[in-house]
Amino acid sequence: MSGSGAGTPPGRRTGETAAWVSAITAVVGLLLAVLGVPLIGGSSANRTIADNVGAPAAPASSASDRPGSADPSDEPGATPSGPSRAAPPPVPEGWRRVEEPGLTVAFAVPDGWTRKERNAIQSNWMSPDGAHDMSVKRDTSYGATAQDASAGQLAWYRDTARSSMAGLKAGTHTTRQNGRSALWLEIDYHWAGQSEPRKRIEVFVPGEAGQVYQLLLDTAATPGGLAAQRRLFTTARAQLLIDRPGPRADTA
Repeated sequence: MSGSGAGTPPGRRTGETAAWVSAITAVVGLLLAVLGVPLIGGSSANRTIADNVGAPAAPASSASDRPGSADPSDEPGATPSGPSRAAPPPVPEGWRRVEEPGLTVAFAVPDGWTRKERNAIQSNWMSPDGAHDMSVKRDTSYGATAQDASAGQLAWYRDTARSSMAGLKAGTHTTRQNGRSALWLEIDYHWAGQSEPRKRIEVFVPGEAGQVYQLLLDTAATPGGLAAQRRLFTTARAQLLIDRPGPRADTA
């Protein structure tokens, strides 16, 4: 008989077959690795990174972008634990410092932003294109804790007759701000009589004298707007100084 396996002991044929199978498996594995095809147990080839848009470059848990996250150390833009009067990082290029002695607060806004309003409890700012609104507030209307202040503010937002906000969906989670326990609030809504979705993100942090400081950024909920909102809010939080009495007023 002249077949290809004629005269070869069965044990040897089995060993050669196993060797060929091992070699083929190794080659296939190498090709998959080179081509970037995920193996079982690896990362999904379709994994989205949308949740991290606008997040700082430092490692951070994507869970911190979702309301309800219980780990304040993973919060984007969270200020490390320390004294509330600690100096912020240098003002980044394209931003400028604003002092509001009447509110005992200092913060930063991007160049070109203009103040819309300043009164006894808040300072409101708007971007040149009108796409973003930022406000820094110091108030005692709803209590002296971040939890009470956020609950009271949210109740006011839900009163459409007063706030003009409708279709609210809100979520909160704890965070750290200026070395203190604080509360992060996210609101999806639209203006009454309009359909364009909007997003408002805020942080509430208690001050030394019983007031609660409130930093918020509001924007239209477009993909580009939301990405910019996250970046802006991260920088604004890092630049916030509370309990800061001083004689100099901003002249802008």
